[in-house]
Amino acid sequence: MLEPDIFKSIVKNAPLVSIDLCLIHDGKILLGKRANEPLRGKWFTPGGRILKNEPWQECMRRVARSELGIEIDDLPSLILMGVWDHFYENSVMDENISTHYVNLPHYCILEERPSLSIDQQHNDLSWFDLGEVAGKNNFHEYMQSYASWLIKVDKKND
Repeated sequence: MLEPDIFKSIVKNAPLVSIDLCLIHDGKILLGKRANEPLRGKWFTPGGRILKNEPWQECMRRVARSELGIEIDDLPSLILMGVWDHFYENSVMDENISTHYVNLPHYCILEERPSLSIDQQHNDLSWFDLGEVAGKNNFHEYMQSYASWLIKVDKKND
């Protein structure tokens, strides 16, 4: 782990590379209510930054294990949704320092809902209908974009 002052400087001066896990079951996406910034109090996919010298696949395993209490190897194949930019006016380090993530979200369709455990980064975990997330302004715009993208992919696969 980085010293807080070093990490704060990186957040202030460079983009962070991150992953998001979009777990889908029965037309619903798993979202966590965030306990920290950016996006404290918002419903968002589990995810996190890729650490130095950490392969992206290991980052997905770490996030799934630490944020959801599940093993990613027990899930169906995760499929890359592309490369997305996420911009926030604040950061976990300082409300006056913006955050830029270059995000590599992955999704998978689950046959069964996994048994989940919550971590300190979330106040709650819940499943939301993709159509509801895509069409309602009470969800963050990035979640609306993910849900819309996932609905299009689902329609192509029908």
